[in-house]
Formats: sequence, C-alpha cells, structure tokens
Amino acid sequence: MAPAPSTPLTAAVQAALRPFEGAYSVAVYRVSDGRSATVDGDRVFYAASLFKLAVLYEAGLRLDAGTLALDGGLPINEVDIAEDDGTFDSVPRRDDGSVEVRVALEAMVTRSDTTTGNAFLHLFGHANIDTTLRSLGLEHTSVNTRELPTTAADMATLMTAIVTGRGLTPSTRDYLRSLLLAQQIRAGIPAGLPAGTIAGNKTGNVSDDTHDVAFVEAPGGTYILAILSDRSWDWRAHVEVSAAVFREMSAPGGRAR
Repeated sequence: MAPAPSTPLTAAVQAALRPFEGAYSVAVYRVSDGRSATVDGDRVFYAASLFKLAVLYEAGLRLDAGTLALDGGLPINEVDIAEDDGTFDSVPRRDDGSVEVRVALEAMVTRSDTTTGNAFLHLFGHANIDTTLRSLGLEHTSVNTRELPTTAADMATLMTAIVTGRGLTPSTRDYLRSLLLAQQIRAGIPAGLPAGTIAGNKTGNVSDDTHDVAFVEAPGGTYILAILSDRSWDWRAHVEVSAAVFREMSAPGGRAR
C-alpha cells in the first residue's frame, strides 16, 4: 500500500479514536486514487484469525495455478482439530475425514473456523505463505511463528491485493471477494456503515485483541480499512472509526476524481 497521507482523513480517524482507551492501529487506502491514512499503522499485534486472510489469498493463487481444486479434499488431522474453537462441528466432512476445499474456505472465512484454517496452513506450508506475503510487500506479518505478528498497514495491503485481484484471475478474485461479503461476524467495520453499503470483512478476536479488516464500496470509490486493537471483544471504536472514514471518503471534497 503506497502511502499517500491525507490530513483530514487522519484527523477524522484520530477524532473517532479519542474517547477510547487502549492501543489502536488503523490503515485506510482507497483503491482508485491511493488516498490513504494511517494511525500507528506499523504497530505489531497478534493477528489472531486475521492469519486466515493470508491463507485465503494463498488459496486463490493455488486455485489459479491448478494445484488446488474447489471440489478437492482438505485433509484434517488431530492437530487441526485440537485448535477447534467451537465451529468445526458444523463443517461437513467426507467419508475419508477430509473437508471439501470449497466448504473449508467458506467455513474459514465466513465463520472464522480455525480447524480448517490450520489445515490449509499445513497443506500450503507456513513458510510458503510467508514468501507470498513478502512478495506483496508485507513487512511485519508472518504465519510461520506462534506469535502470528501483523500490522494494520500489512493487513490493508493484503486486503487490497485480494480486492484488486493482484496475481489472480478475475473469476478467482470475485470468488474470494464473495466469501468476504458472506462474513457472518459484522459487529465491527460493517456496523459503522450506512444500511445497504456493500462491504466484505475478516475479523480476528482473542482475549486481548479485537481486529477487523474490510473493503467498503463507498460513493467515492472502494476503500480498504484495517483496524487492530488490544481490546477484548470490544467493537465500539471500530464502529466509530468506520463511520468517520465513510463520511470522509464519501463527502464531496473527499471523493475520488
């Protein structure tokens, strides 16, 4: 994500964050003209389920390369099942214990299922995904360590690659986008948008982190918004920042030309 600082946009984000305690990291990027803003955008957080966004992009590359098929099987082992956070029971399995890739991707993205996410990590290789992330310019993110570090700036770059289809065929880009649009956890960025606004997102939550990364179809053009925080399941700041960014990006003076 090439930096193109916007003082009014930065000010809008800072004003929205002011009432809230804790550490927050925000990155905004508009696809059409590169208008952007960051607030502590390189602060490193534990990614939690945001690692699944990296897995999703890697899956897209492999679908286009022909080394992954939507009707193929994703092997599931006991290590993967041990990471279940309560969602895997609803994922249908084949007779051989595997999960259809199409079903696994949907569960991983829309319900943030961790068992399928970890199974994809094992199938693709942690280091291989990191290599892909480096090729996109992500500087701080890694899935090859238990620490799972990431930043808002990195996540905005990754979401931009998915939404614009960097390295992907148009059909695969549209498929990945459709999964994000079907996200069931909508209490963060989408909750701050006007009714009817099209937005796709991926969340990441653990006891000490509440994250959301989204693309938003605004009147001024599609933009990416990443908000990471050290709060526990607290979406209030995400909603306020989302609303503030939408207003700024949609105002007549803030629209892309």
